Amino acid sequence: MSSIIDRIVPKQRKMSTKVGGLLIIVGETMFLFSLLNFLMITRLQYYSSGDSFMRTLFPHYLFFLAALFIAAFIGMWLTYVYVFPSKQRFSQEQAIKDNRSPLFNKVLDLESDITELKHVVLELSEKIDRMDRNEAKDKHHDNS
Repeated sequence: MSSIIDRIVPKQRKMSTKVGGLLIIVGETMFLFSLLNFLMITRLQYYSSGDSFMRTLFPHYLFFLAALFIAAFIGMWLTYVYVFPSKQRFSQEQAIKDNRSPLFNKVLDLESDITELKHVVLELSEKIDRMDRNEAKDKHHDNS
């Protein structure tokens, strides 16, 4: 089955970072164009000749724009407080489900190794303490 998939899915190529970098830059700056589009659309909605409801509700365009920004700010606040933590938790839980994440499996291995190292260090520390006590007893007996 995997050989069929290997034939269908093309191999990835090693390339420079120019194409990927360009796409990331375009994607990251696209919201600026969205803001410009938003401003242009609000002007069309506010000054629409067929619908005067917005002009009746907001006597000036800047009041209308301020109300939209307040609504957007409330949406961003709700997203930050509720949606982001939920999405992050969901994504993390999905990543560790059914051994899907090699990184998480490595973390578990490291955690196990650290636990073993702690036990070894504790045993060595106890042995050193016993040796120190024995040496102290021997010195005490020698001095007597």
